[in-house]
Formats: sequence, structure tokens, C-alpha cells
Amino acid sequence: MLTPRERIMQVLRRQLPDRVPLGAYSFLLPRGTAERKVREKGCGIVHFERVYATEMQNVEISTKEKWENNEKTTIHIYRTPLGDLYEKTKLDPGYRSQWTKEFMIKKPSDYRIAKYIIENTVYHQNYEFFVEVEKNIGEDGILIANMDRTPLQRTLIELTGTERLCIDLYERADIMEEFFDSLRKKQDEMYQIAADSPAQIIHNWDNLTEDITEPRLFQKYCLPLYNKYGHLLHERGKIYVVHMDGKLYHLKNLIKKAEIDVIESFTLPGAGGNLSLQEAKDVWKNKTIVANLPAFLCYKDEEFIKRFIRDLLIQVPKERFMLDVSEDLPQKFWRRTLPIVADAMQMYG
Repeated sequence: MLTPRERIMQVLRRQLPDRVPLGAYSFLLPRGTAERKVREKGCGIVHFERVYATEMQNVEISTKEKWENNEKTTIHIYRTPLGDLYEKTKLDPGYRSQWTKEFMIKKPSDYRIAKYIIENTVYHQNYEFFVEVEKNIGEDGILIANMDRTPLQRTLIELTGTERLCIDLYERADIMEEFFDSLRKKQDEMYQIAADSPAQIIHNWDNLTEDITEPRLFQKYCLPLYNKYGHLLHERGKIYVVHMDGKLYHLKNLIKKAEIDVIESFTLPGAGGNLSLQEAKDVWKNKTIVANLPAFLCYKDEEFIKRFIRDLLIQVPKERFMLDVSEDLPQKFWRRTLPIVADAMQMYG
């Protein structure tokens, strides 16, 4: 019988495993009784670390904390010779992840300061730390090298938000192209470090959905970089993974052209996705699909959950499919649901 690590790696390399793997992001699987029970049933840990460390030069960074509307808000302030920017974040009460309340870029003139911060960020190899973490995980799962999002997606999700980005793409294309160019140059540095690193799997958190990143934007801003970095990583024998967790129907043929090995956190129909698993596996014949475990299963009874998993696994190409806990599950119900899912994966996978 394969270990969780061996089983996951076989699927990522499009090889036939002994059964379809079940995995879970380490930060979405809190340590304890339920976590131990699920892992004993074969669920693998999916953990993320960077192979580089960042240093912001000529930028003074400070933080303040406030209690607003019954929750703690953290204000990050960036002081530069060109002016100051700030952003507000809060902690998710369930999984303690950071959520942005106010973005760093609030008006067109802010791009100049943000560009200064980006250009004064230096990247250093952090290979020894990565190797040590991988040794600690051992055969219990996989360690993935986590990269920054591509420039469009990073700007959208981390720096501006949807409304600001859409307005500026339409009204200030000159500013945006210059800003994206700075991000691209820095990302080239990151990927070179990743290509030279001991990491086998390189991951991009692009969080793609066609609702915002529609085909023209995808073709202009995302596809060329996926192909550029995919080519670089494939020359070094690495697996290139992109987190695409939204609606992908109208992007499916463009994604087919991308030098990506794995579409990760694929959202199934019924859970918010608009591309069927059958069509996805037919279009992406040379890619592994890692589907997100639908959160709605947490509200269903055991019989429904097992039947859902059985019917799902009937559809999948077993040499290139994995089920993963890659999005938040309801805090009150996941402890009951995940052991049932793990049992069903053993029974039908």
C-alpha cells in the first residue's frame, strides 16, 4: 500500500495510484482527534512554504491594532521616500487566516508608491528551511513551494480589490501596464529561485474565476506567464500547479494551452463551479485535476456523503484526479464530515 505522499505524487505525475488520494491543506485541518482519525484513514497533509525570503529595503513597516465592530483589525503602514500607504486586515474567526478590509492601493497615485515598494523588495534563497520542513512531513503528505500570484491576480486580490482594478484598467491603462511590468520582473526573480530550489512542486495561488478574469484578460495577462514559468520549471523536472477555484467554463480552452501540470482546487458543479468534471477531464487530458471537497457535504447525512463520493469517483480518471480540502469548511461540522469522506474514499477510490 502506498503512503499518502507516494499516492499524491503519483497522481500529480499522472501515474496510476492504488486509490484516488484524499488530501487537506495543513492550515485547514486543525490538529486533534478528528485530524488524527482522518489521517489514519489515508488523508495526506498538503503543506505550503516558500523557497525564498523577502526583504523590503528603504521601506519602513509598522503595524497598529484596533478593536472595531467586535473584531481585531490590524493596520499595516508602509513608509517610503515617495509617500506612505496602509492596508487593514482582520483574522478569520475560524481558520485564523488574514482577510483584507482596506486595500493598499486606494487611488491611481498610489501605484507609484506601491511600485517603489515592489522594486525595493529583494528575494533570498531559503532552501535549508524548506528541506527541513519536508523532512518533518515525511511520508504523511507533500510540501509545496508557494509563489506569489501573477501580476493581474495579485493586484486584484491583494492590492486593489475588484472595483479599483476594473476602473484603472479602463481609465489608466498606461499606469497599470507599467505597474504590471514591475511585478513581472520581480516574479521572474522568484521563479528563478524556485527553479534552482530542491522543491518538486511549485504552486501559484491565482484564485482564478471567469467572473472577473474573463478570457481576454486571461489571454493577455495570465497565459503568457503560465507558459513562461511552466517552460522554465519543466526544464528542471518540476510540477507546476495553479490554484483555480472559480468558474472556468469560458476559460477551459485557454487553460488547455497553458504549460500547467495541475489545476488545483477545481470547484465542482453544485458547489459554485460551472464546468463539469466530465468536460474538464476531456479538455485537459494532459493535466491533473485536484478538486475541492464541497462544503455543502457538511450539511448532509452520512448516506448522502458516501453516495456523493461514490458517484464522483465513478467519473474520474484515477491517474490524474485527487480530492482535497482546499477551501474553508464549516467549523461546526467538519469533524463529523471528514472521517465519513475518508471512509468513502477508501471504499470507492
